[in-house]
Amino acid sequence: MPLDQNETLEALEETIKELGEASKFMPVIVEGLKDRMALRSLGVNGNIIVLNDGSSVLATCERIAGQWSAAIIFTDWDQKGGELAHALEDGLTQLDVSVDTEYRATVSMLVKKDVKDVEGLPALMRRLQTMSGHPRPIF
Repeated sequence: MPLDQNETLEALEETIKELGEASKFMPVIVEGLKDRMALRSLGVNGNIIVLNDGSSVLATCERIAGQWSAAIIFTDWDQKGGELAHALEDGLTQLDVSVDTEYRATVSMLVKKDVKDVEGLPALMRRLQTMSGHPRPIF
């Protein structure tokens, strides 16, 4: 059974809050600077690594493996984001880095019909807050 707008908003808020907590202990990998800015605006203040910084996926994986034993993949949920997520997961796993893709899967399931990328999350959450009739100023 699909979630209503309030349930979707609550699930998103909880997932983003948990992502923010996890980001204090392991990096969250996003595709671009706008994705990082979007997560920052939602209160994710820990380690966020931008994939599209001119480095290859392999170089990014090696850099992460040199600093962390675990990472969160939070690429967009479009086709390109899926391909990048698989490439990152393969590369990091080969370098003995534990990979978490659950946040990406959860958010994708909650918002797929509304937005296709990380940078669209703040606007969606504001819209859901407004439609819920009692906006919650979390960002």
